[in-house]
Amino acid sequence: MVNETQDNVLFCRFCGHLNPAPESADGAPAGVRCARCGAYSGLETVAEADARERSRRIRLEFLRSRLVRLAMVVLPLVGVAMWVLWAYTGLPPDPPAPSTSIGDTTVAISANDWPQAGRGVTNWASSSALNLPPGAAPQPAWSYVAGSPIVAPPAVFGDRVYLTDESGDLTALDRETGNVVWQYESRLTAGVTPAVVDGVVYVVFRPGLVSALEADTGEVVWSKRLRTASLPSPTVADGRLYVAESDKNRLLALDAANGEKLWEYRLRDWVIAPPVVIDGKVIATANDAYVHVIDANTGQRRMIYDAGRSRWVRGGPIATDDLLHFSSFNGRIWGIDYQGRRYPLERQILYFKTLLWVWGFTKEGPVQQGLVWSAWSVEDQPYQPALSGTTLVVADAIGPVTGLNSVDGAILWEVDVDADITAPATIAGPVALVGDELGRVTALSVADGSTEWETQLDGPVTASPIAAGGLILVPTATDGGTLVALAPDPN
Repeated sequence: MVNETQDNVLFCRFCGHLNPAPESADGAPAGVRCARCGAYSGLETVAEADARERSRRIRLEFLRSRLVRLAMVVLPLVGVAMWVLWAYTGLPPDPPAPSTSIGDTTVAISANDWPQAGRGVTNWASSSALNLPPGAAPQPAWSYVAGSPIVAPPAVFGDRVYLTDESGDLTALDRETGNVVWQYESRLTAGVTPAVVDGVVYVVFRPGLVSALEADTGEVVWSKRLRTASLPSPTVADGRLYVAESDKNRLLALDAANGEKLWEYRLRDWVIAPPVVIDGKVIATANDAYVHVIDANTGQRRMIYDAGRSRWVRGGPIATDDLLHFSSFNGRIWGIDYQGRRYPLERQILYFKTLLWVWGFTKEGPVQQGLVWSAWSVEDQPYQPALSGTTLVVADAIGPVTGLNSVDGAILWEVDVDADITAPATIAGPVALVGDELGRVTALSVADGSTEWETQLDGPVTASPIAAGGLILVPTATDGGTLVALAPDPN
């Protein structure tokens, strides 16, 4: 006969431990506690076989619970570690290198050329001087009537001038006469400065078509359709062609030889200005307050600078070996050190420090990484700066023009041209060229802001005047869209 008392145990409902059998089958004696967890109220007399099964289920539930809690701690830590490795160390495989060296940035630009937007990849918008007698204003030498708005300055390379217009034409003109050499009709709107590098003309049409053409003949070398519209002028540097998918807030690096995508970088708003390329870095802005410093080889972010709420950086930056300069919508000009590298949670920590300062817990506000100086211009909405030596020249939309020291931001001079300025200023040797709504081109001394000369044209200036090849080329609104070439008056 089996002794049923030996088949019963005291089972703990809390931890699942099997305690020695009670002396009575009526239940656990008073004062008896679980040998494992010490509980009194959780003990009950259960058959040993049932107790073992229930104990197994409780242990499995405990193990499952521990694993879930461990995963809740470990997985976020692993995620953060992987994000840090991906975002800050460039651990993922590098994208493909370009198959060409088109646009070698170590080769100096000819003094007579203006091959792409900003003239060079550092975007100084500065060229050598014309041979003008003191105080003599240049006069129209020739003009080309496009019949459609010209909203970006042309490119000049060798004896050719290349320009786009809103009707979708890319036109090559003879630099001496203004006669048409060839014309490519895309029937897609365009408002960019072409990039002319190593015998190839790169152009971006606004609906999102990128084309490379032979500079001598206009024959298409390759074309690539982007996923969305594109607004900024193309930039070519060290085998890479930089264009934007503006609607998707993306900057793309394409192989300049064939248009294949090498990498893409997502900004926070529409990309509307060409980037700067310097020292292995690509520096880009969008229609917001952020400046992005990107590794040119990998497309990974190296640094980001926030100009602050409502300080939209709509114009492109310009770069020197030491500083990056840009202007913001509310009239502020900046000089920042772009050589830094962001660290994990940098922006969150800066935000927390700013809150502590606002609440009065710290005496001084935090300084954002990279800030060297900032200065206010006379009025709102300054255009992209131009640089000559150590002097920045910034034109405001409603007339003032400011010269600043690029090293420390000190204001050197301020003048007002008494008309709305329609495009960013550019540099021609010792003078800054400013075009306005009245059709004037004004040359201001870079040294002191004094007026050197003025030339009156027939229609409002629609894009920046540029000096190249012994000419000043000025897009105007005359006859729907006309490019005027100014040259020294032979008389």
